[in-house]
Amino acid sequence: MVVMTIAMLVTGASALVPFSGQHIKMIPMKAATLEVAPATMESLATAATEARGLAMDSIAAAKSGHLGLPLGAAEMGAVLFGSSMTFNPEEPQWINRDRFVLSAGHGSMFLYSWLHIAGYDLPMDEVKNFRQHHSMTPGHPEFPNSEHNTPGVEATTGPLGAGISNCAGIAAASKMSAALFNTDEHTIFDNHIFCIVGDGCLQEGVSAEASCFAAHEKLDNLIVLYDANDVTLDKMAEFTQSEDVGMRYQAYGWDVTILTDGHDIKAISDALEDAKANDNGKPKMIICKTEIGRGIDEVAGTNAAHGEAGVAYVDDARKNLGLPDDKWFVSDDTYAFFEERKNQLKEKYTEWQNTFDAWKKANADKAKILQDGIDKVTPSVDELFAAIPEFDTSKNIATRIAGSEVINYIADSVPLYISGS
Repeated sequence: MVVMTIAMLVTGASALVPFSGQHIKMIPMKAATLEVAPATMESLATAATEARGLAMDSIAAAKSGHLGLPLGAAEMGAVLFGSSMTFNPEEPQWINRDRFVLSAGHGSMFLYSWLHIAGYDLPMDEVKNFRQHHSMTPGHPEFPNSEHNTPGVEATTGPLGAGISNCAGIAAASKMSAALFNTDEHTIFDNHIFCIVGDGCLQEGVSAEASCFAAHEKLDNLIVLYDANDVTLDKMAEFTQSEDVGMRYQAYGWDVTILTDGHDIKAISDALEDAKANDNGKPKMIICKTEIGRGIDEVAGTNAAHGEAGVAYVDDARKNLGLPDDKWFVSDDTYAFFEERKNQLKEKYTEWQNTFDAWKKANADKAKILQDGIDKVTPSVDELFAAIPEFDTSKNIATRIAGSEVINYIADSVPLYISGS
């Protein structure tokens, strides 16, 4: 793969910080990538087509939903769940799993399709039950709660910008876990946090704050795929934004890679593997230039593809994609591919479990702290109050300072407590 490195030199009144030594990698479109790709790439391409079909069928049945992202980002899902991420569908709460958060939560059928295909306990009947009351597939992904318990959903997303912001926190928690619990002999935390965002997420101020935090804290375990399709809900993105997002994130301190063809499975795979391997203290953004609503020619590439406007053309689109007349179709070959993938992941999980068992024997104190955190064991309220000494009421102490002292007393009693003042 040809990689062009473009050195960025910023000048002018707005260039308060020079970009000396920094660069954005641009990976251009390549024709017929799959002709030289291994069989795995072909299996992933087939899975991407079938995931598009699941999204079309579920959104058409619900007569509501967002087709644009599930169709436009299908290849990203194929690579993430079929190749790049480490997880165990049979142990969805594995503490060292890679996390995936769909920040653009309106495209939820993307996530449900891939969770089902990847082997999570999300039956096809629930995929068909999209956006129905009490189903496991609500209109926006919801963190397990009394109403929904969908394995593989790591965060409630829908409010734009919330998902990528959650990811910064999750990445920080993972880094903290590694610092607290890994030893020279045993590594039990080395996971990555993956996120898909759209233009809407990156227009929100909260995402900017979280992204600055991620760079400042050197969260190089955070990898964001930006579904850059130049479209927002009501208009093409050019009507509301003209910034260079890649340059903005580079200024924050992120590594930025541009894929000029965000549907090129090998390019996506290569970019993700590079990002995972590069522990350089910088979070990673991979800008994937995609076509929203890909597969429904009547609306693809336009803002009409964002929602359910393409539903009217779904039957013809399915035929053009080579899908059979049977709705909610996943081929035996795709199921077999992902079953083999799951078996490989289970082997990796077993290896980790052996390391974890050895770590627990060698680090009983750390193991207790970790298990208490997993089990949400904390001191009682009375015990916490007892840990906080009485303040001298004759002295004037600013509440900010008093609060800081109280927080530190609590942290002494709860080792995994994180707060600030």
